[in-house]
Amino acid sequence: MYQDEFLPVVFNVRLSSNQALPVEKWRSRIYDVLHLYVDQICKNEEHMIGHIKALAQIDEHDFIKYSCVSSNNVINSKFHGEHKEVFNINMIVNSLVSNISENESRVFLERSCRSLEKRDSIISITIENTQERPVSHHHHDHGDGDDCPICNSHHHN
Repeated sequence: MYQDEFLPVVFNVRLSSNQALPVEKWRSRIYDVLHLYVDQICKNEEHMIGHIKALAQIDEHDFIKYSCVSSNNVINSKFHGEHKEVFNINMIVNSLVSNISENESRVFLERSCRSLEKRDSIISITIENTQERPVSHHHHDHGDGDDCPICNSHHHN
């Protein structure tokens, strides 16, 4: 498989609720969205997942990290921080999948988000337009010397 067959796409997602929800509930709901997203991608045998990663920012210091690196739909998640209740979560989804357009990937993510909104009416989800895609790498300035929580600094120059 050639590297140029994989199209990297990035989505900024905002999840909101009209009542504060525990981080564990957010973690579960985001997992459900990502699971549906991966399911839709895997329905086409020509799609191959390089990785799908997401970083859900709880606040300045706390976040949930998600990772899926194969088509078997196993999504790992890890929470870093203190358990609390929050109204909003901002999330970045980084998807590297072969033989899929950015538009098709966005449609799959939107369907997954709508499915959650129908099931859990107190949650609303917005997928924001992204800025220009980085040409060869991404950059996260954590200011603390720690590895990037999305790629563990594997892609940094």
